[in-house]
Amino acid sequence: MNSSGNTYWLSNRQVTQAVAAQVVPTLPVRELSRELLPATLCWLRSIPSWMFLAMILLATLAICSTVIVRSRAELKVSALEYRRMSSEIASMRRSNTALQVEIRRMATDPITIEAAARERLGMVRPNDIVVPIESLGRVSNFGTLSFVR
Repeated sequence: MNSSGNTYWLSNRQVTQAVAAQVVPTLPVRELSRELLPATLCWLRSIPSWMFLAMILLATLAICSTVIVRSRAELKVSALEYRRMSSEIASMRRSNTALQVEIRRMATDPITIEAAARERLGMVRPNDIVVPIESLGRVSNFGTLSFVR
């Protein structure tokens, strides 16, 4: 039952094509194009076909050249941005190297450690003499002055 249902359209195809050919009359291509183009566009028929091809090729060339010019401009901008970012990265690397050297020095050099402790934390040695100094401003911040014997 399935096979007879599936092959019906194959056996009936010739009959269907013959009926369709009788319904649709065949018109020559020139007459059909004259019917499709209105009378106001008759001047289009006088333009040779190579002119249409030339216009299509010219439009294609214009589009391609526009794309190429835009791509080159974007490439220049990208190259400038790449150079800027590369120089910025190089300066950050130099800064990081300098900071790493300073960190190593602060962690290992006893003179640097003592200077940081005196300045930031206000620490003094046991044999230092501490003299509190009152600031001249309104705020009563007491500074310390130490003398080493």
